[in-house]
Amino acid sequence: MTLGARTPRNPKPNFLSHVEAIRTGPSYGGCVTSFSCCLIGGRSTISTKRPYSTVPLVSPPKDEVQVNVSVGSSGSIPLRVRYAPRPSHNTPIILYLPSGLHPHASTKQPPHHDPLNTLSLAAHATVVHIGYRLSPQTPYPKPIHDLLASYDWVLAHLLPTTTSPTTTAPQIGVCGEHAGGSLAATLALTECHTHKPGGIAAAALGNPIVDWTCPFRSPDSHTDEYDTKSPSPLRKALHTLRARSFTQLQHQHDPFASPLLFFRTPAYDLPPSSSSSFSLSRKTPPAAAEDDDDASDKTTTPKRRSHRKYPPLESQLRLPLTRIMVGEDHPLREQGVEFAQLMRRSVDLYERDRYGGMG
Repeated sequence: MTLGARTPRNPKPNFLSHVEAIRTGPSYGGCVTSFSCCLIGGRSTISTKRPYSTVPLVSPPKDEVQVNVSVGSSGSIPLRVRYAPRPSHNTPIILYLPSGLHPHASTKQPPHHDPLNTLSLAAHATVVHIGYRLSPQTPYPKPIHDLLASYDWVLAHLLPTTTSPTTTAPQIGVCGEHAGGSLAATLALTECHTHKPGGIAAAALGNPIVDWTCPFRSPDSHTDEYDTKSPSPLRKALHTLRARSFTQLQHQHDPFASPLLFFRTPAYDLPPSSSSSFSLSRKTPPAAAEDDDDASDKTTTPKRRSHRKYPPLESQLRLPLTRIMVGEDHPLREQGVEFAQLMRRSVDLYERDRYGGMG
């Protein structure tokens, strides 16, 4: 199932096209791993560059390069840059974030199984594989730091330093699934700038984890987490992923880890001993709740969910064109559906506030 979250009034009506790429993987009880990316097409221009160079090129030095990007004082991460075949000045850039369910999987795969090769050929795009870290040794917020460092590298080394009437600012899309879908959603929501080059223009999310605070359960299930007597491989993998991704419970409640929480308050409060004031963000402050519950009532029981307005009208952020794909029986279906609904609500509020409800 594909859910589309439409954007507010589109200033460039036809600059996006949809290109779908599917790769098969472990079925997890019949659920095939797939992704679809909303990619930039049309006549927007872009300059491809050598790594660490400011000289625009039409032909890259090679089809693919790998670089290590420093992440402050916490080491570095690898980026694979797969250049588009016969790149030109209107070649888009796609940031690809793997699922995180297979931490020991090789990032280098045969060409016919490699998502970078598939995306690059199908979309005629330069694709950047972000090798973010997610393990008990590198829990949240480190994946956020890896993501932002990688994005900064792309802006600094794959975008032109100057633009002109004949070389406009390039467009960037982001895609990912599961934990990668969570990070892709966070980047899309917080870097969708309209006032400077390099803002995220499109996002494709496959079964994304957009709320780590809620249970992972099938749409027809009323039990939390997974059936301990006969858990499905996917539900067990998601449970394991969450356990090794967070060492502090409160990090699950930050919108930069659970991007659905940009649009509403958590469904569960933190226990009193876990509550603290923090943010994983480097830039954007948490959105203010419209009618938040009593903050002093700190329990682990479900609470009333309150909407949040995001993005702020004065922020110069515009929600990008977004495609959300969820499986019919996937444990993350409920999250994906709600995320699409909240994005649509945000667009409606934006149009009402900015244009007075005029269609």
